[in-house]
Amino acid sequence: MIDNRIYTFLDVCRTLNYTRTAENLHITQPAVTQQIHYLEEVYGVRLFEIKGKKLFLTRQGELLRQMASAMCVDEYQIRRELKDSLMEKRTIRFGATLTVGEFVVPVVLPEYLKDFPETDISVTVQNTEALLQMLENGEIEFAVIEGRFDKSAYAYHRISQEKYIGVCGKTFYRKHVAKQSILMEEIFKERLVIREKGSGTRGILEQFLKEHNQSLDKFAATLEVSNMGAIRKLVMSDCGISFLYKAVVEEELRTEKIYEIPIEDFQIRREFNFVYLKNSIFSQKYDTISRYFERWRG
Repeated sequence: MIDNRIYTFLDVCRTLNYTRTAENLHITQPAVTQQIHYLEEVYGVRLFEIKGKKLFLTRQGELLRQMASAMCVDEYQIRRELKDSLMEKRTIRFGATLTVGEFVVPVVLPEYLKDFPETDISVTVQNTEALLQMLENGEIEFAVIEGRFDKSAYAYHRISQEKYIGVCGKTFYRKHVAKQSILMEEIFKERLVIREKGSGTRGILEQFLKEHNQSLDKFAATLEVSNMGAIRKLVMSDCGISFLYKAVVEEELRTEKIYEIPIEDFQIRREFNFVYLKNSIFSQKYDTISRYFERWRG
């Protein structure tokens, strides 16, 4: 059992406000202060500091937050594993971003289930931002994600590195077919079919544009769609251009239903990563599972 003062500490980490934590936990503000002071005395470090009128985690406080988060999630997992042991079964709960969920998970799970056929598996498909929050909350054990994340905050294994490209339908391609490369300024004249905010796929394009002092607002129009299959169909129907991982449209590129746009100075590769909480007692289990994902490209 984890000391309740750890849960109080984690809530203060989220709110950075002793009064709000007291309201959340239905205790008094002096009780919150007392519990934090107790932890500081036990560990011999300052966990929070005040700058101006705002509360901030110290470096030691952030280290404790990471370890305490893993402890709490591990406790949930211990309860689950003990319950599973009574029924002699194995359960895995994990998350995947949309691209990974559609193209990687269907390749990996058959191989995993060959070795562990009695396993119950629950997969949540969400954007990167939402999955990392679920990981922190203990709702999933690990996440397989695309795009950027704070690597200092998590344990992770890179499972592959994928090419990120601009894609178009037949009309755009025929218009520019004679060109060996196209300037980004020409792309801005088109409607952009894009994933929702928070998605890794969208984040890559936003980061690239930001680095070149541009933004999504430069496009003539945008069409936001959360479904990857729908994005591919919209591009095929000449409803706009998009930016996707090449792995997502390999079949359409091969059959010339979708075409790669040869954009000048646009060479981007991004990692797919298997991510879990640092300091987890289940790290060895997650390392074993990650090897199945590392082999997804064969």
